[in-house]
Amino acid sequence: MKRLIRSVRHRINAGTALQETDQAAATLTPSHGDPPYPAAVSSPSSVRHDAPFRYTPLTSALSFRILHLRQAPGDSDMEHDERPLRGSLVEASLEAPPEYFALSYTWGDPAPCEAVELDGRRLGITANCASALRCMMRGATQMYIWVDSICINQAETPEALQERSGQVAMMDQIYRNAVQVNVHLGAGDAASDVACEALKSLSQYCLGAVTPGPEQEAFRRKYENLADDILAITPDFPGGKLYGVFRLPWFRRTWVVQEVVLGRVVVLYCGKHLMPLKTVTIGADFKRLPYTKYGSNVLSTHWQTYLNYHEGIQEFVRRKERGESLCNLDFTLSTVLLGPALSLDATRPEDKIYGLYGVCKRLGFELPAPDYSKPLAVVYTEATRAILSYEAGLDILSGVCESSGWECGIPSWVPNFSGCIRRWSPSNPPHLIVYDSSRKNPKISGHTHCQYDFMLQGQALGVRGRRLDVLCAAGQPWKLDVSKTRLGDSAEQTAEDILSLLDCIGSWFDVVQGDRPQGRLAVQLLAQVLIQNSSQPLSAERLEAFARYLSPLVSCSRSGGDPHHMALADPQESPLDYYLVGPYVISKGVYNVVESLLANNSWKTVFRTVAGYLGVGTHSVQDGDIIAVFYGFPMAAVLRPWDDWFRYVGPAYVDGIMNGEFWDASSAEDDETFVLV
Repeated sequence: MKRLIRSVRHRINAGTALQETDQAAATLTPSHGDPPYPAAVSSPSSVRHDAPFRYTPLTSALSFRILHLRQAPGDSDMEHDERPLRGSLVEASLEAPPEYFALSYTWGDPAPCEAVELDGRRLGITANCASALRCMMRGATQMYIWVDSICINQAETPEALQERSGQVAMMDQIYRNAVQVNVHLGAGDAASDVACEALKSLSQYCLGAVTPGPEQEAFRRKYENLADDILAITPDFPGGKLYGVFRLPWFRRTWVVQEVVLGRVVVLYCGKHLMPLKTVTIGADFKRLPYTKYGSNVLSTHWQTYLNYHEGIQEFVRRKERGESLCNLDFTLSTVLLGPALSLDATRPEDKIYGLYGVCKRLGFELPAPDYSKPLAVVYTEATRAILSYEAGLDILSGVCESSGWECGIPSWVPNFSGCIRRWSPSNPPHLIVYDSSRKNPKISGHTHCQYDFMLQGQALGVRGRRLDVLCAAGQPWKLDVSKTRLGDSAEQTAEDILSLLDCIGSWFDVVQGDRPQGRLAVQLLAQVLIQNSSQPLSAERLEAFARYLSPLVSCSRSGGDPHHMALADPQESPLDYYLVGPYVISKGVYNVVESLLANNSWKTVFRTVAGYLGVGTHSVQDGDIIAVFYGFPMAAVLRPWDDWFRYVGPAYVDGIMNGEFWDASSAEDDETFVLV
């Protein structure tokens, strides 16, 4: 995926793309005439205006509804936000679709508090939906709009669920056929106004800086100065000036991936601002030009992550439609499904799969057709089996961990696609695990190929492997409250990463030390285990320095001292290199250690086995868990005995076996089949 995103940035000419999108958006305006659209689904001659609307079943499997909104005489005299929404639903066919717009928005509070009048009957809609529709009707007397919450029957009856399943399966075509996808971000406020103006200016200056001409260098200087200002963390803008847009919930929805990836033209509305999608992607990407302080400013790498995935998938769809093979691009079905599973939200947990069904279909990946009558465990298990059918190995297991999905009947080897990393907290632990793919090492299992079978009517996975040892000690996990970090949309730097690490790192030291009294050696061993799990091996000199910077954190954690009243620093460091991070004084070296550990060690813990192996495992490992090495799997696996079978707890790094030491010392006689349930 990283290689994909790099290729996207190199391939797209920012200036041309922006110009084309602006021109396309400018040519699409609401309809004021009365073109020959399909007839209304129902046109009762006499109805009560307070009667609830009832859906008429669609006449064919290729049919879908379009909302025809109309303004009545006198509506223009009313305040815009008070104008009634009235119109009808018309039935159309995918085989010969009419011209219509598609709406992308967030449902927000699901309770209907407004209504749209359809052929004289009232259909309850959410406040966000009503606001989005009124926004689209500005300056128009009528519009044809596809909006999911109105055009798809949202009832929970068997008939409605069956229809919804069929409509979701064709949503890729619905969005692809729309003349424009209108994204409603919200009514806007002062913060979003600042952010929108910033994005527009950044895009404009980026365009000027990549366009050859006498003013090219001047635009580059303007871009640099503007980026400095926009990314600055100040009392008025503790999250920088782009926070005002990217805090909005639309950027966290699973469904919007499909909506923007498949839309021919995508335009975002936020309060009084209108922006082509390309304006936002260019404005948020400080590597595109690039910005000279890219990487050194923490926010310079942050905002582009909100749309990197969308832009990458969009590029894959384009390549697929041009006839290119995706096999050479290191692109898999798990690439499509696991990104949103980790970082995006969905109101219904099955929509973590169904919301990407159309994208998968466009990319040539076949998933079972959406079926809202299926239990969630079945939906997720079928998706995982589809992933395994397209992928040669068991790499999917490197992202699986014990989660609340076990209580819902989801097999332990199946990813729990529900949940969102932004909500991880001590009361809501992870549903998936983040592991750096570069740390996977095929040497651990001797460069073998995976061996597995589906068992127990497809609910169990029988995996061939070898048993290493049993856990006998585990420290406290690094329980990072993500909602208090920038990843969790916190506007301010709270130092949650430091505080939560201090809560656990002392216990990690105790696990490593065991009965050995040599404290310094234990710190060095702990440093070795943590750094090997986080990055490429360090030289002896750099490992020694890493241990030195780790030592103040261990000492503070074990002493129970108040970090508010002490400097977290190595004695050899100069006070000139001290930072104030949140309420803590911390040296540059120690803070760099915290940041280097964060990505691959948060929500993990250090463990020790009976034979003395040290390792890093997922947050819920416990005494008695078994460490195994599977054929063809590039990590160790933590298993928990469960009756006659095992539950898969998660992947692990184990010091001293990752280069095949254990595998080479064992033989086929040590093989066994672990049945994961």
